[in-house]
Amino acid sequence: MFGGVEAFFDTSAYLPHGVCLFWRPEILTLHIVSDVLTGLSYYSIPLALLYFVLKRRDVAFTWIVWLFAVFILACGTTHFFSLWTLWYPDYAVEGIVKALTALVSVLTAVALWVQMPRALALPSATQLADANAALQREIEIRRQAELRYASFFNNLAEGLFVVTVTPDGDFAFDTLNPAHARATGIDPETIRGRLVREAVPTETAEAVIERYSACVAAGGPIDYEETLDLPIGRRTWHTVLVPVRGEDGRVVQILGSARDITDRKRLQEELVQTSKLATLGTLAAGMAHEMSQPLNIIRIWAENALSRLRDGDADTARLDKVLTIMSEQAERMGRIIDHMRTFSRRDGATQRFDPTACVRSAVELVSNQFALENIEVVSDVPAVDCVARGRPLQLEQVLVNLLSNARDAILEWRADPDGSPAAGRIAVAMGCDLTAGRAVITITDDGGGIDPDILPRIFDPFFTTKEVGKGSGLGLSIGYGIVDSMGGRIDAANVTHDDGSRGVRFTITVPVSHPSVQDVERAHA
Repeated sequence: MFGGVEAFFDTSAYLPHGVCLFWRPEILTLHIVSDVLTGLSYYSIPLALLYFVLKRRDVAFTWIVWLFAVFILACGTTHFFSLWTLWYPDYAVEGIVKALTALVSVLTAVALWVQMPRALALPSATQLADANAALQREIEIRRQAELRYASFFNNLAEGLFVVTVTPDGDFAFDTLNPAHARATGIDPETIRGRLVREAVPTETAEAVIERYSACVAAGGPIDYEETLDLPIGRRTWHTVLVPVRGEDGRVVQILGSARDITDRKRLQEELVQTSKLATLGTLAAGMAHEMSQPLNIIRIWAENALSRLRDGDADTARLDKVLTIMSEQAERMGRIIDHMRTFSRRDGATQRFDPTACVRSAVELVSNQFALENIEVVSDVPAVDCVARGRPLQLEQVLVNLLSNARDAILEWRADPDGSPAAGRIAVAMGCDLTAGRAVITITDDGGGIDPDILPRIFDPFFTTKEVGKGSGLGLSIGYGIVDSMGGRIDAANVTHDDGSRGVRFTITVPVSHPSVQDVERAHA
């Protein structure tokens, strides 16, 4: 069937195609012109496709375009071979060209059908136009939103700022609004993009970085009060931090708002100081009696010694005893005065302190006076090493105020026809749970309790159950604020004792921690 390659390409047995056309000029011309134009067109189309692909690198299915170029080029070649066989009967070569053209055609057709779903999924020009119009609308909406946000950010009276959380966990200032810039005296341009530790003084940087780290660790909003040294001066702020997460869930920014509460804190401190002095006024009569005792002892022994000296009795041993007693009583008076002076002075900055010392000092301050009114103060304060953070004198003020209220309740309950003349016991207890990180202080009296209907209101400002002129209604409210500023809470509940008597128990809970080496050294000092 196949006689070899030479026989396959042998043309001696064939006639050129023109013979079949009887070499008629008009028919030959028709075939020549048609095949030449078709072949040239086929050859120009791949060139146009290749030019398009080279210019448009973003075109999808580029390899199919190249396949189409080869297919069209092969088709053009078949037309030129049709012209060739009009005069030369190289039908074998023409068959090979057609076979190659057929192979490329099949590959192109298969590839086209395989890629048809993906090609159909490509958006049309209309769809692209619609999508582009929608995108433009979205861009305009976002632009308007950004303008509103920028207007809100720049014109809000409250200070706003943005902090960037770097990938290594450090913090850098992004921006702050004009209100915050005015309130702090910081120029936004001088800190934008700079690390916090480089943009502000070291002490301020350490304070704010601690808060930023707490916000990132919490993964949610936090709020707190802080006092910072800034270019405008030392100011106190109420700050709220809100973390912003990126697409990977990591906190990438912190949005902050800060309100200058320096004046408000100053007024609060004035109110606390006024309340403290009012408490001292309440205790003044007892303090006068307590100080009169050592004064009377000193006067009696001094008169006795003076009388003996005038009588010529200069017993050295007895004189030593008299002077020792007088010195001890003077020292006792000095301790009372020092305690009163310490209690009445203004508190300093927040610090770490031992809350048990505050409880003992408060009990010591009132126990002798209350004893004069036949009111016993029983204290159960074990020696536990724990420290709280806040202002120790303010905590002592809260305790003294609660003890004074308990005394007033007992005296009123004794005078009440339905009360108990036997009332007269105040129990003070404290316990520290370092595992849970809290200390609990309780003050319990047997003064008859509080009407359950008004119990929820006792911490409201200016609310009092005392007679007109005997109470301002601010003591418990101020105490509530002091404990709250320490991160704690204060509660009140009616209780019934084992002997059937009734009273109120105030419970103060404050956060505590293990004392550091510095705390221990400070306590020993």
